[in-house]
Amino acid sequence: ILFVTKTKTFQKNSEVLVRQSYAGYEITTEFSEAAEHTTHGIESFVEWRMDSFDWLDRALETDPDCVFASMVKGLLLVTARSQNFAPVILECIDHGESRKEELGEQERIYLKALKAMSEFQIFEALEAYESLLRFYPRDLMATRFLQAELFWMGESRWMHRVMKNLEPDWKPEMFQSSYFYADYSFAHEETGSYEIAEKFGRMAVEMDPSNVWAAHAVAHVMEMQNRSNEGVEWLSSLSKNWNEKNQIVHHAWWHRCLFHLERGESQEVMELLSLEVRNPDSLRVKQFPDAYVDLQNTASLLMRMELAGFEVGENWSEFVPLAESRMEDYTNPFTSIHALIIFAKSGLHDKAKSLILNMLAFTDLDHGPLGSTYRQVVIPLAEAFMAYVEERPKQVLEKLLPVRFILYRMGGSHAQRDLFWQLICRSALQLEERSLLKQLNSEIQDFGFSMLEKRKSYKGVF
Repeated sequence: ILFVTKTKTFQKNSEVLVRQSYAGYEITTEFSEAAEHTTHGIESFVEWRMDSFDWLDRALETDPDCVFASMVKGLLLVTARSQNFAPVILECIDHGESRKEELGEQERIYLKALKAMSEFQIFEALEAYESLLRFYPRDLMATRFLQAELFWMGESRWMHRVMKNLEPDWKPEMFQSSYFYADYSFAHEETGSYEIAEKFGRMAVEMDPSNVWAAHAVAHVMEMQNRSNEGVEWLSSLSKNWNEKNQIVHHAWWHRCLFHLERGESQEVMELLSLEVRNPDSLRVKQFPDAYVDLQNTASLLMRMELAGFEVGENWSEFVPLAESRMEDYTNPFTSIHALIIFAKSGLHDKAKSLILNMLAFTDLDHGPLGSTYRQVVIPLAEAFMAYVEERPKQVLEKLLPVRFILYRMGGSHAQRDLFWQLICRSALQLEERSLLKQLNSEIQDFGFSMLEKRKSYKGVF
């Protein structure tokens, strides 16, 4: 027996309220079926499956007053990082506010997190998630939300500390423990603890071979250590288990493409790009056609192909509609810079420059951490990339060198941000700045990349 459902009946004013305790969540609803559907939606989210919203919608069909189902739906949409979902997110918040007095403490903290995220008050949301985990340390939904927000802030050490705090409350035999250990693995990888990361990532996959996040964490270790042959074999052996998983699968295929690119297999990369990384006919793309991870994956992969000396031809223009969806969307700085890359490499320089102006306007309105990241990191990086495509290497260095150690603030992993270090190095090489290249070699290795002199991505640089 995994869970015991308990029903609590209590009275507030003259109204009789019912709260279901199910799977570690106390859900205000008189229908046990609504509570069950809600927790199935949470389990689906934790396991990176595609049917999370189906379960939450069923919960709301069963009980339209099940506020927790609304809040979970809103929080899942927040993680999608798209302004297109703002109206639905606001509806979820309004639903929560309308019945706030009836909610339990756990539900109220989740409502606080949802409101904070909708207003870009990221630190308030982080405090809410950490508060939840102090009382409910095995709440995998809060764990995932917290890791996601810290990841997109570039706070890898904070993320690592959170996972270490939670680890004593977990044992391998516990329900969904594979997904905690996947998060634990990734947090260690991003802080350079590669041996621990690989150990727990492999363990998580052994516990659940479909755990794509754990497979992804181990792939990160292999990328940092330049183990391309192992990386291809590792991901190839597991991909058959991912049929029910969501867009994170596209990113796992992106990692496999990096391994093939490192082996010089450009044809394999282009085939996987169209079949697995971004296939318009796939169910995942049809479910979320403007997913931010697809934009990041495609822009980064094509740019890396070019830097490695391969022709990508007209492939850039295929992804312009993805970039256009981000012209006035500032929910994710890392996505914004990849949208600009697509515009610039597609020859749409006016659109790229308009995006920079839009980002500047946003920084005048937002004085929180998001606006600061755009102002201090993303805009200089965007201007540097425009200088790169316009063959002005001196200006690339003038813009990028001062911000290279704060690039982490726009989020993404070390492996993802490596693209921008490659741009710095290529520009320094073009200017024959040998002493700078020696310095950059040391700095990149400090981030955990090994065997730089043998990597095709840095061929001819070191």
